[in-house]
Parts: sequence; C-alpha cells; structure tokens
Amino acid sequence: MNSKIMVTGVAGLIGSHLVEALLELGHEVHGFDTIDLSTNKNLINVKNHKNFKYFCGDIRSRDDLDKFFQVDATVVYHLASVVGVNRYMEDPLSLIDVGVFGTRALIELCQKNNVRMLFASTSEVYGKNPNIPWNETADRVVGPTNVDRWSYSTAKAMCEHMLFAVHHKENWPMSIVRFFNVYGPRQNPIYVVSKSIHRVLNGLSPELYDGGDQTRCFTYIDDVIDGLILAATLDAAIGEVINLGNPVENDMSEVVDAVLSAANSDLPVINILTSEKYGGVYEDIPRRVPAVDKAYNLLGWKPKTSMKEGVSKSVSWAQNNEWYLD
Repeated sequence: MNSKIMVTGVAGLIGSHLVEALLELGHEVHGFDTIDLSTNKNLINVKNHKNFKYFCGDIRSRDDLDKFFQVDATVVYHLASVVGVNRYMEDPLSLIDVGVFGTRALIELCQKNNVRMLFASTSEVYGKNPNIPWNETADRVVGPTNVDRWSYSTAKAMCEHMLFAVHHKENWPMSIVRFFNVYGPRQNPIYVVSKSIHRVLNGLSPELYDGGDQTRCFTYIDDVIDGLILAATLDAAIGEVINLGNPVENDMSEVVDAVLSAANSDLPVINILTSEKYGGVYEDIPRRVPAVDKAYNLLGWKPKTSMKEGVSKSVSWAQNNEWYLD
C-alpha cells in the first residue's frame, strides 16, 4: 500500500538512495536536510518527482521540525547525523547537538502522532570490544571522554537509549539498525572507499592510514537499502536493534588495491600516520565485524554484494559522473 513517508538526512548517501527506492515503490516521500535542493547533486534524480517534497532546515530547530513533520505519515527514516571521522574530530559538540537533541525532538513528535521510526545507528556503538563478531547485545567498550573519537559512538548510543525508553514505556513502534561501513555511488569522498576512488580517478595517489592493516566489513548501498526498508516495515523488527552489515572482513590495503584495479591504475600508495595527523584525540578500531544472524532471522536479509563487486560498480559510476570528481 502506498504511504506517506519522511526521511531525515535525505541528501546523504543512504538518504538519497533510499528516497529513490521509496518513490519507485509508489510512496510519497517528504525529505529533510540542511542543503539547498537546487545545489544538491545527490537528489538530482528525484528533485522534480511529483511525489517528492523537500524541506531545507536544521534538525536542532524545533520550529523547522514542526514545519517539516507529517502527522499522517506511516514512518520516519531518521538518518540525519554528523558523519565522518574528520567531522566529529573537528566539532564533537555539534555532532552531539544534532544527534541527541535533534533525535529527542523528533521522538516526541513521532510519539505524539503515533508515527513509527526507523533510527539509523552505527557499528561505532560497539567501540573497541575485542570479542568479534559483534551481535546486537554485545557490550560497548569505548575510550575516555577526552578522546573526541568516541563522541559519535556515545551520541548514537544515547539516541538508542532514548528510543528504547519510549518504546518500553509507551509501546511506541520503533526499530534501530546499525550500519557497518556503507559505501557506494555518490558517497562523500571522505571515507576509505569513496576517498580512494575520488583520488585515483583524479590522478592522485590513494592514502592508507597506519599501514592499512585495520579491517572493516564493507556493505554496498543497494544491500543496505533493502535491509532498511524491511526493518522499517516488518512487525518483527519493532522494538529491535539489528546489524546491517557484510560479515566478510577486508583490510584497508585490500580495498585500496580493489580501487586501483577497478580504475586500471598503478598509482603508488601514500601512508599516513594518525598520530601525526590527529594527535591524542584519535583512537582507531582495529576490527569491526557484524554478526548478521538476527537480520536474516527477523528480516530475511543478507548482503549480496562483495567488496570487489561493489567497488567496481562505484568506480564505474564515478567515471560516468564527472561532477563527482570535482
């Protein structure tokens, strides 16, 4: 059945792909973000769609949220957040304001109007728990509060606490997904896959941090969108937190090699030491691996795209969209 749906953070990687999928399914989508629609390239495919409505605002503003909010919507996909290590290292206070206070206000509106929420959380909430893979009930092991690296993890975890508190008290319908290194076409070139693609296709050497031995589980955007929609619509997901990630580990050097191979490039790799770039306010996580049994058992979801396949698709897309390489 076609529905009215809200998406915050709609202009980002996940939001822009999500709105395309929702419109394809016949829904009316109301998007919220801070970016002027006329200058945003991520939404170029949908900005003139008859069923897409866009509101430019700041989620920290209750007035903006009140104007955007659709009381007759069936669900809000809450993706709005400050993301990227460089961003939350530079301004952790804004990250907390956007994440915690913006989410609290949106929860109140959803609760008041009985609108379901799908909250986008992160694998960062697990911190540096050494017991791999992480299932959804794994302990959080994070560093000290004077290390800005942990502000994003803590803010997202606080939001999860708020969602569960309202759900347990009021039986309000909500679901939480934790992403594991999502990547794909249109991603801001500040992450390992997108940054490597952007640099290599511009003739610049890709960068590796601290030797590139850290591992991550890279999850292609198309797989994530499938899981998101399932988690936001199936009754089995209500009141649950679910990992959405690819359980296959790749180290950073493998990812950079995949980009170079897909781009048919032999550029040399540059190694960067985080201790020199960030000093004592940064701490890395050596491994980040999801347990995905719950996603399969509750949603029938599992990732289909390998890292090499997803990187190849992303490189091909970037080569055919010159604006991305500016």
